[in-house]
Amino acid sequence: MTSVRTDLLPSPWAIAGLCLASGVIVAIAFMTLPRLKHQSHERFAVVDLASVVRAHQQKAVALLAAKGAEQSARTAVLAQTHDFGQQLDHRVRELSDECGCVLLMREAVVAGDLEDLTPALISRLDRK
Repeated sequence: MTSVRTDLLPSPWAIAGLCLASGVIVAIAFMTLPRLKHQSHERFAVVDLASVVRAHQQKAVALLAAKGAEQSARTAVLAQTHDFGQQLDHRVRELSDECGCVLLMREAVVAGDLEDLTPALISRLDRK
């Protein structure tokens, strides 16, 4: 009979740790690779989100001023503002997907000329 030297075998904890580390590496690879593939945009464009939001705020204030300070008017304007926020998020993502570009806020661009897609965003928001 041959005896097995147990001092040469790795401990069960070392094997479990190696399996766990391998699983984590594989999981990270599966989560990261599709994102990297999806984010391989080579094109950038800008939108002036500040002016779009400011215009919506001005409309909301005008509605409140015209209808008075009634609770129902405030509730309606608040609901419209909530809907506008969701629509803005949806339309910005839609525009980015359609142009195949990364959209930056105009204020984020320090130098260089990028295509301004603010008019396209405004027309999408007006269409609802």
